[in-house]
Amino acid sequence: MKTTFKSLFGLALASLLFSSCSQEQDQSQSLSDMLKDPKQQEEVLNALSENHGFSMRYIDKMLENDHATGMMVDGLVKAASNDSVLAGKISDMITKYPDLMLMTMHHYMPVISADEHMCDGFCDHAMQHENIMEGMCHKMKEKETMSCCH
Repeated sequence: MKTTFKSLFGLALASLLFSSCSQEQDQSQSLSDMLKDPKQQEEVLNALSENHGFSMRYIDKMLENDHATGMMVDGLVKAASNDSVLAGKISDMITKYPDLMLMTMHHYMPVISADEHMCDGFCDHAMQHENIMEGMCHKMKEKETMSCCH
């Protein structure tokens, strides 16, 4: 009797184990199938974008991947180049991080100086701020090879 009970219990346990393994594979397969359906993809994307917690987790996950990070930055820059409101938001965000702002300016100076129109525009913008103009003039006077024109 004990042997029969142990055998039945073992058989039931094995059946349960195989059943749960098979369900995991079915769920995994259904997830793959779901991601093939454009409507389901849209639902997943909406869930990610409309839920703050999911969005933060997704952004963190993308930042762990160089390719995904590059795609995010590229998409953001392209969108901002066509949307002045978004460009303003990015500009406002950058001003909250002085180290990033300085690094960005340092990176773009050679790009600006290599393009006559950008250089002219940069100078016009700088001259609209007297403290910047005075600071640049002072720095130029410190260098023996440069002089301030105003």
